[in-house]
Amino acid sequence: MPLFKKSKVDQLAKAGDVAGLIAVVTGPNPAPARADAVHALPRFTEEVEARHAVAVRAALTNAAQDPDPEVRCSALFAVGEFGWADSVERLIAGSHDTEWMVRVFAVTILGRFPGEPTVARLSAALANDTEGMVREAAASSLGELGDPAALDALRRAAEEDPDREVRRAAKQAVDRVEGGLA
Repeated sequence: MPLFKKSKVDQLAKAGDVAGLIAVVTGPNPAPARADAVHALPRFTEEVEARHAVAVRAALTNAAQDPDPEVRCSALFAVGEFGWADSVERLIAGSHDTEWMVRVFAVTILGRFPGEPTVARLSAALANDTEGMVREAAASSLGELGDPAALDALRRAAEEDPDREVRRAAKQAVDRVEGGLA
């Protein structure tokens, strides 16, 4: 007998059972199982796109509104991994979540998607979010993007943010963006 039994989600993922993973996400399962199933879905991008795109999109839409923040974080991770046309909109919505941990995930993943809406949302999060870890993640994501449009927000945060870690992250982001302009 094995020392530990694989979870239902592990078994489904190992078998490549996308329909089974969707059933875990959408069924009356404990939050950790739902989060694990959501997190496993991007491993099967080709299968999802070929046979399950509508069901996965619906499952992720619901998971992004799940009462459990861990499930919402996993949904944002999956949305970022799939990189759908509406991923930025979904991530921006997640960046307004009531839980700071979900907002950190959203702004971190947004850093993979260049463009004006992303820079605008990350700059707003950097300037206005009440949680320092969200502001720090927003500064880091802006640095990753390297968009000069973020420089004013980053410079302001590097000088004025009350949180030392946010100021440090903003300064590093300014250096990174300015270094990319040379």
